[in-house]
Amino acid sequence: MIFREIGVIGAIALVFGLGSYYATGEAGAFAAANLALGAIAVLVAAAGGLRSLRVAGSPAARRLLAPRLAQLVGVIVAAVALHAVATHAGWRLDWTREERFQPAEATEKLLAGFETPVEMTFYHQGGDPRARRTGLLLRTLARDGRAILHERLLEDTASEADQFGVASSEAVVIRSGDRFETVDRPTEGSIYEALWRLRNPGTRTLYATLGEGEGDLASLSSTGYSGLRTMLETEGFEVRDLVTAAGTSVPAEAGGVLVVGPQRTFSDEGVAALDAYLAAGGGLVALLEPGIRSGLEPLLERYGFELPDGVIVDPPSGAIAGGRVGLHPIASTYSEHAVTRGLSGRTLSLFLEARPVVPARKPEPDDVLRPLLFSSPEAWLAPPTPATLRGDPGERPPGVEPQRWPFAAAGEYPRGGRLSRIVVFGDSSFADNAHLRALYNLDLLMNAVHWVVQREEAIALRPKILTPNQDPLTPQQSLAMLYGVGLLLPELLLILGAIVWLRRRAA
Repeated sequence: MIFREIGVIGAIALVFGLGSYYATGEAGAFAAANLALGAIAVLVAAAGGLRSLRVAGSPAARRLLAPRLAQLVGVIVAAVALHAVATHAGWRLDWTREERFQPAEATEKLLAGFETPVEMTFYHQGGDPRARRTGLLLRTLARDGRAILHERLLEDTASEADQFGVASSEAVVIRSGDRFETVDRPTEGSIYEALWRLRNPGTRTLYATLGEGEGDLASLSSTGYSGLRTMLETEGFEVRDLVTAAGTSVPAEAGGVLVVGPQRTFSDEGVAALDAYLAAGGGLVALLEPGIRSGLEPLLERYGFELPDGVIVDPPSGAIAGGRVGLHPIASTYSEHAVTRGLSGRTLSLFLEARPVVPARKPEPDDVLRPLLFSSPEAWLAPPTPATLRGDPGERPPGVEPQRWPFAAAGEYPRGGRLSRIVVFGDSSFADNAHLRALYNLDLLMNAVHWVVQREEAIALRPKILTPNQDPLTPQQSLAMLYGVGLLLPELLLILGAIVWLRRRAA
């Protein structure tokens, strides 16, 4: 009986260990401990069972067990043979919900956009354990002739590697014609960005407003926006400053205007310049904060947007990224729109003390206004008091009804053969250096920019890039904790229930 219980415990530990590994993409302490202890328990149970069989087994019992053992051996042999055939034929099945072992749509679109296949040369040291995973990624990208892959051992090609500036024991050199990019410590995300730089489909000029306390696109701090600027430049935008205080008109070559979290009110001249630009078929992406009157509200209202001055509190989101319960909501409900293409209930976006953006009315019959993503139905609107903005919204007042609130909205306005587009977000912190790469924030914002400048072909979901550890934990790390030690209690309860069931069955 004891060996049967040990075997069940081992099997449960193996299942939870494998589940944690596939959910997080790495063998953390929880996964490693479960896999090791589970394997030991299964081996101990098997050894104990064989010993009992030798001691107490009768010839009749052995004849009864022989066909079942033969079936088990046959299943194992068939599985090994199927694996060998699949490996030889190049078959691959990705059963993960996020399809983490498939290239991102954005990467595939970039590779398909080259006139001739790019060449990827993988330099690594012999015996480097990381080479297997990187090699699998590169072979996946190179399938169907989309790229030509070469592998080189650093110890055999040191001079060649030096020519391309290879600085680590694992690097990829990507070449297209006479241009190349060297990617150290390659991931799909870093390869994607290198492909963008190589492809260079053409540059659009994006003007970022300056002078009203907007977010600093040059700042490397956690509250800066240098990551956003880098990503814009990677995806073919030239970012220039637009000083609005003096009422400078928006240059004619502007593909769009970006407003990131202004802390002061725009001057009348600055608002008039943006108004004239939009009337001429321009595009605007505005990231506005609660509790701050930017001066853009009347302009946006004329284009159909309402911006209630409050903070969305969404209790089901819990406490995440260092915030109180509901103040840093996670959005998982998206409307159908080009900006949200590919986003769904499993591709989440994180906001931090956001205000609602409501598409209230169409200025003209042919205009199109649409919310982009929503809170849960249990969200409510807290007034932007100093206490709320410090992170303490209190309890929902009795007269305030919960409802779904949109975090962002988009508008499209055909005027006399010209097309103006506007996207408004009720938060700017979701795009700062600390949170831009959290969950799918980057995809949501970059796709909004591409849509506004009428470059819809660039809209896609990008490969994820690893986020470094930080305190408070990032959403990725919070989810990793859930899929790690967060599974410990359910695992213990399942083990206890299995033991109780086995003993009652044997009684």
